Amino acid sequence: MTINAHLRADVDIRANASANSEILDRFPTNCLVEILEDQGDWLKIKPVRLKKTVSGFVPRIALIFPPQPKPTVFPTLPIGTNAKRSVPETLKLKDFRAWQAAGGQPAWIKNEDWEQLSQEQREALLRDMASSISTDPDRWDGWVTNLTVQLRQDEATMEEWEVTLQGGKEVYAIRDHYIYKQPIPNDEYFGCATKGQVMLWTGEVQASGQGETRRHFMKVIFYRMNRRMDGWFRADVTQEYVFPEDQNDPEIAANAKTVFDLSVPILRHPQDPEFAAAKAAGFTADQYIDIRRATGKGTRHFCLCGEICAAALGTMDVIPLLSSWKNQPPNKKFWRVDAILDNPHEGTSVSDLQSLLPLAGMPVSETYSSIPSTPRLIKQRLENGQRVIAGCVINSVGTVKRDATIRHWVVLEDVLPVGNSGWVRIYNPFHNQEEVYEYNLFMASAGTSTGLWIDPPQA
Repeated sequence: MTINAHLRADVDIRANASANSEILDRFPTNCLVEILEDQGDWLKIKPVRLKKTVSGFVPRIALIFPPQPKPTVFPTLPIGTNAKRSVPETLKLKDFRAWQAAGGQPAWIKNEDWEQLSQEQREALLRDMASSISTDPDRWDGWVTNLTVQLRQDEATMEEWEVTLQGGKEVYAIRDHYIYKQPIPNDEYFGCATKGQVMLWTGEVQASGQGETRRHFMKVIFYRMNRRMDGWFRADVTQEYVFPEDQNDPEIAANAKTVFDLSVPILRHPQDPEFAAAKAAGFTADQYIDIRRATGKGTRHFCLCGEICAAALGTMDVIPLLSSWKNQPPNKKFWRVDAILDNPHEGTSVSDLQSLLPLAGMPVSETYSSIPSTPRLIKQRLENGQRVIAGCVINSVGTVKRDATIRHWVVLEDVLPVGNSGWVRIYNPFHNQEEVYEYNLFMASAGTSTGLWIDPPQA
């Protein structure tokens, strides 16, 4: 049976299973490799996708292996077909201990979930949650005591306990940072983990400083080039690493066609007849529409990506939205509307979009100076009902690229975190359709562009 793994960082490849043997090559971060021999602490590997390379040995700690089943620490809520956690990772230790003292329905379990449980299920759930701690009381008491000594008893999360019991969790650096010898900012350090490189978090966290200068550090194990580092890394610049599988690996371009089901649109695409007319007239973009019905003038506009995004978010067609924007009463009319609609090559800024979105039924939006830098953070906000109008760059046929020169607005609809990257699903007004891109490619295209986080409409 073939076993594949990924390199957690750039690693020296040795001729033999020894740190003193000849260095044959150095393979890059996230390189997919096949295991040829297992000699305990050392493994012989060869790259799966790199061509014309050597095979050689690396330390076991340099590799990230496919996840194996881990012991379940807390029971799941027996509701429906999808298992829900009975104890969220983000739950504070203080809240868990308050439940231990009070008993009954945990405050963090929603009433709607609790009411779906029979009395027997509730009793079993509470009993199993309690036994998750009582099976190893000495270790639990030692962990709580250690947190109390560190003055972290009010900020520690149950994830720390869970990861400790499960033997660690893979996390990756979302930007370059040092691995310190002690959990102290600007202290001595072993080396640096660069953006995307992966560390094994042991579950231990310590903090340093007070107030705005307080920093949390994860105890990590890391191997890079020819050196193992057991040290402390800033917790706020890490994210959980999700091991790539063949069907979702961002390095396999064909996966873009299958990771999301585009047959079911997230947004209603505008249905103005002008879109079909633009294509029938031979234009490369659906968005190059004639806006005569909105302005009374025969103007084919080439820069309506922002306006079309706003219409899609508001489940509207574009022409009625533009007409409403243009024909507001003088005391309410946005000062740049005519300049935008009368010039077929005039684009829209963030403030332009903020004036337009309320007319589409969308609330006032939050401007960002650069999009949040991890797929998981973005996904959390999307799951709470928010959407993003994101700035990026495209080529002349509307494809999102890293280094194109045409500024463009799209709607970021969904994110799938995978490895130290993932996939994004966007609505692209250029072709009035949804598209999928590799996460890092999209983020490079977005660069330092501004954009808008948009809350869901109020009920």
